[in-house]
Amino acid sequence: MGLENKQRPPWLNWLFLLIFLWSSWQLAGFWFDRLH
Repeated sequence: MGLENKQRPPWLNWLFLLIFLWSSWQLAGFWFDRLH
């Protein structure tokens, strides 16, 4: 277990960002439907 395990490939960061944005979008849409 060296330094390689601590470094993530750039696409993995984009994947996490995409999942986070998508889940927040889903939550916002869900609450918008609840409120209206």
